[in-house]
Amino acid sequence: MITTSKRDGFQGEQSITLPSSVRNQIKSNPLISDLFITDIGFYPHARFHFRKRNHGSRENILIYVTNGSGEVRIKDESFYLSKNDYIIIPKNIAHQYSTKEKDAWTIYWVHFDGTKAEFLKNSFGKRISLQAHHTPNDNFRVNMFMELIHTLSMGYVKSHLEYVNLSFQQLLASFLYPDQFMQHLNVLGADVISKNITYMKENVEKALSLKDLADQAGLSIAHYSKLFTQKTGFSPIDHFIQLKIQHACKLLDISQLYIKEVAHKVGYQDPYYFSRIFKKVMQMSPLEYKKRDRQ
Repeated sequence: MITTSKRDGFQGEQSITLPSSVRNQIKSNPLISDLFITDIGFYPHARFHFRKRNHGSRENILIYVTNGSGEVRIKDESFYLSKNDYIIIPKNIAHQYSTKEKDAWTIYWVHFDGTKAEFLKNSFGKRISLQAHHTPNDNFRVNMFMELIHTLSMGYVKSHLEYVNLSFQQLLASFLYPDQFMQHLNVLGADVISKNITYMKENVEKALSLKDLADQAGLSIAHYSKLFTQKTGFSPIDHFIQLKIQHACKLLDISQLYIKEVAHKVGYQDPYYFSRIFKKVMQMSPLEYKKRDRQ
């Protein structure tokens, strides 16, 4: 039985709420105004998480459960969600949701709106369970959520907003059309750049140079850099740094390591240089990040 409830504020959480001025900027951009994000986030082990909206939300809400379980109630109908389940709550519909005290869910969520959302209503208001073969270990959806959050955290410049909202359509499609998504993922997995990114993730503790990465891909530095940037929108080194900082955030969230030790774990022997890189990416120092989580 849940004896306490809280709306948000969970250790390790990440969330972005776009200001009204930014939303207006998106609505005036014909490239992305038909389907766009207004809020996005990640709540790990969100014990006592509870929300109730008597008049609904102004936007549609997608909730994706990657661990634990909870309940979503839309009007008078209840849906019990567990790992690999998702649901889209339609906007302007009364609802509430909560997690289990002893099996607190970990969720990725996004609020979205736009005229194109009106054509997706057949997928709204029901629990969908993704089958095991729709949820590969190298979880595209989780990585995409974190990439969108990270990109928005870098500021609301036009290119960031366009990249995030165009990418969101692919993320949403991965939920709505899981079979087609897996076909795409299988092709992507054989791609040289995707294999190279996997190599980066497996070697975040190393100080790999651009030449090291190009050699692993079997390409010249110039061709590799061009191909990588076309594929991801980032240079190889920038992407490698993002993966390092992403792993550093995880270590700061789940371990008691000192910042110097975290720096070594992601390939930086100089903790002061690591702190500068971390702050450049996350807009806060490692110490501030750690304190924020404790709060």
